[in-house]
Amino acid sequence: MLPIIGVIASAVGGIFKSWMEVRKVKAEGKIVIASAKVQAKVKKIEQQGEMDIQSIGDMRYSWKDELLCLWFVGALTACFLPWTQPYMKAGFEFLVGNTPYWFEWGFIGIIAATFGLRTWMGVKKN
Repeated sequence: MLPIIGVIASAVGGIFKSWMEVRKVKAEGKIVIASAKVQAKVKKIEQQGEMDIQSIGDMRYSWKDELLCLWFVGALTACFLPWTQPYMKAGFEFLVGNTPYWFEWGFIGIIAATFGLRTWMGVKKN
């Protein structure tokens, strides 16, 4: 009778040991996956920072930033000059009713890229 109990105990022990090894492997797999996700996020953030640095470096030879600043300041100034207000109002009303979405989003993208709003929004989130 005792040999049968030993065989059963050995079999149950083997099954338990196998089950624990499977759990261990699954847990290690989850850790590897979580680590890979974190590393991918870090890499994406690093690449984004490198792109921003490259964009900033390219800006020193560009006049578009100054042109956009002058354009915005000019438009803002014209809103406060009584003799240009009717034209500004008519222009903005025309834009609101007649500008396609792709143009609006393209314009927003240009402004965001020029003034670094993408980076500012990333900092604001964190």
